[in-house]
Amino acid sequence: MRTAIILSCVIAAVSVSACATKRYPIATTFTPAEAAAMDCDDLRLELIRAEQVQAQIADTANVDWRSAAGFLGDFGIGNAMARSDADKAITQRITAIRQAQADKRCSTASAANGVTAWIGKVFG
Repeated sequence: MRTAIILSCVIAAVSVSACATKRYPIATTFTPAEAAAMDCDDLRLELIRAEQVQAQIADTANVDWRSAAGFLGDFGIGNAMARSDADKAITQRITAIRQAQADKRCSTASAANGVTAWIGKVFG
């Protein structure tokens, strides 16, 4: 009888807790110190990295065996919470990087356009 009670408590605890079975990358906050230390090229590269993390989050969210395991464990609540936290963090980071670009009056032109403009200045 005691074993049945303990087993019931363990099952109840696992089913109520939100356990994520997927690992989403969590972006750190983009600080004013980082923004001050970066020039426009650095900010452009940082934005590219952040957008790659955003794509990785979307890719991780695809349905696979971990989705099924998460659903069985806690009806998928843990995975949904983890994705929401990851999405929120990367969105805030991208917004802060874009704000830093605007504050520094960085051009939104791509690197290819920058190279083309440089060649134009050198040769012509």
